[in-house]
Amino acid sequence: MIELGREKRQSIGTMCKASSEVLVRGAAEGTMGRVWVPGLENAPYCLIVAGDFAYIYGIPPKGARALELRSQIYESASQAFLYPSDERWAQWLEEQFSGQLRAVSRYALKKGEHRFDRKVLKGYVDRVPKGIRVKRVDERLYQLTLKEEWSRDLCANFENFTHFQAHGLGYGAMKGHKIVAGCWAYGASEGMMEVQVKTKKEYWRQGLALGCSAAFLLECLEKDIIPNWEATNQQSVELALKLGYIYDREYQVYRLLDLEET
Repeated sequence: MIELGREKRQSIGTMCKASSEVLVRGAAEGTMGRVWVPGLENAPYCLIVAGDFAYIYGIPPKGARALELRSQIYESASQAFLYPSDERWAQWLEEQFSGQLRAVSRYALKKGEHRFDRKVLKGYVDRVPKGIRVKRVDERLYQLTLKEEWSRDLCANFENFTHFQAHGLGYGAMKGHKIVAGCWAYGASEGMMEVQVKTKKEYWRQGLALGCSAAFLLECLEKDIIPNWEATNQQSVELALKLGYIYDREYQVYRLLDLEET
């Protein structure tokens, strides 16, 4: 398959125009992510990979092209959550990777619909424990985030601080000169950001994720940005609801089994 540079993503615009996924929209806009197509002219389908997420759009292929796409998924998205864009793609994945997939539950909060209360959010920021401060991400904080394994994924979809500064936004909880929690834009598209929240294990249950997320949401509200929240577990759902999100639904995506599991 052929990888498209950022300036050549127009060819997937029609396939992805109805998507509400921030990472898909960002990839089509050329903001971030990687994109593969079977050919440069009138591509019937595409594979989009952004950090830990992979999406397939268009018309599912058959025959040799199916094998080609299957190989590309193994090569570029073997550790990613696989998102079929419709039932046809879900069936295609199950057929092509029979016995090699496991279904994983994720939880969607409503996009563009919420009960955010600025006063409540400000209160969450103010109640961060003494000795810890919530700080907007600057270049120094961005570089600190890259140095530790637990926090590195917050920056996964940005090439460098310049790229992040142009398209992203984030807040970190600082204890002295160390980052101990953060709420970052994991991805961005026009008018939308995908939210990513992490806390260092020793600092769990201290309100740090809540404080960082609240600061992040306050700036999104100020700038009229839609902050999209997709949860991996019930704890993440509970955090989102506390912030003012409205629960939407549970849904299934896929992950490839490790070779030793098959």
